[in-house]
Amino acid sequence: MNSAIDLIVMGGGIAGVSAAMYAKRAGLKAVIFEPGVIGGQLLFMENVDNFPGVAMGTKGRDFALRLEQTLRDFEIKVNREAIREIRLQKNGVEVVGNDSAYAASGLIVATGASFKKLGLNNEERLLGRGVSYCAICDGFFFKNKDVAVVGGGNSAVEEALYLANLCRKVTLIHRKSSLRALDYLQEEIRTLPNVEIIFNSTIKEIKGGDFLEQIVIENVTEGRTQTLRCNGMFIAIGVSPNTELLKNIVSADENGFITTNEEMKTSCDYIWSCGDCRKRPLRQLITAASEGAIAAVSAYKHIKGHYISS
Repeated sequence: MNSAIDLIVMGGGIAGVSAAMYAKRAGLKAVIFEPGVIGGQLLFMENVDNFPGVAMGTKGRDFALRLEQTLRDFEIKVNREAIREIRLQKNGVEVVGNDSAYAASGLIVATGASFKKLGLNNEERLLGRGVSYCAICDGFFFKNKDVAVVGGGNSAVEEALYLANLCRKVTLIHRKSSLRALDYLQEEIRTLPNVEIIFNSTIKEIKGGDFLEQIVIENVTEGRTQTLRCNGMFIAIGVSPNTELLKNIVSADENGFITTNEEMKTSCDYIWSCGDCRKRPLRQLITAASEGAIAAVSAYKHIKGHYISS
């Protein structure tokens, strides 16, 4: 067992990187556990236009590379093992990876969230064969083709706007009678001639052989259905927190998002949380970064005994 760690940070998105950086600056030995690519949701963003000091139009992947460089600059170790289990100890935590167990005085959970799925037959089978959860990742493959976008919030409308520049036609399908996206996004989407919006509707069925061929749309107010032929379907109906390992360890809301106080401390004395896996009013890069900093400073105070938990 490796015990020479002060703080374990689960997750390599902007929240986790910010937490590790602040922890290292405070003098803690911090290790990030991230089995995937550093950057988190940045990898699914075309442009970053709302982060102070970052030039408008900066590519999400470029920003992610900067985060990776930050970890190198601060000599913060990234462990590529996936954590399989979290165990509470008398004075800290123990996490179990693929090969080893690691003990630490504290744990910051910055595991982010994953795209929600419709839960329909053929959704998994046709993933990557017409079904996608990321227009920026897969939109290029549907150039000059017909696609559908499912959802009505900011993410769905932004996906539709991005695809409208590539595809012949984009059909935006929303289960409510009006979009939930910000006003300026709604105004922009309504000006595009190749975008059609279908309200009060859900996806009832996904059809296709080797690739997606058509979807069956049901009007929830009238009960009628229609079939839409399309080459691609992009699902943007929200996210679910990656907090399965924390069940019965820390408090969470009804959707599984971890609840914390203002210092990002969870219901467990040795665990903090930040970013999209935490219950929060605004899911943005800048709030995730700030929460990571707060969590690290809070963890530092606890680990160094600057205050005693009640």
